[in-house]
Amino acid sequence: MIIVFWSGYGLLVGVIVVGFALACNFAFDALLGAGYYEAHKWTIGVAMLLSAVVCWRLGMFLRNRNAQIVIDKATGKEMALDRSNHSLFFIPMHLWGPILAVIGVVLSIMDFVK
Repeated sequence: MIIVFWSGYGLLVGVIVVGFALACNFAFDALLGAGYYEAHKWTIGVAMLLSAVVCWRLGMFLRNRNAQIVIDKATGKEMALDRSNHSLFFIPMHLWGPILAVIGVVLSIMDFVK
């Protein structure tokens, strides 16, 4: 059983990675032949690098949003809702960009070194 911890839009990191992996799978297999994506690690590295760019940009955009001020009808008190906390496994969304970039570079290097 896998438990996924996220806050805000942090779950989008996984969605973005899976989306780019599927898109690269279809694109590389269509251009270079069936099974090419699975046979080479650099293709997965490309998907990770593309995911890194999107996660970094989206994370930075969401991080810079201002807090929303709301008023509780029952008590009349003002509260600030923090709309800048978006994380997956307790890692902020914008920091997933460098993590995914390192994974992508390592996978690409591993494939070209062997």
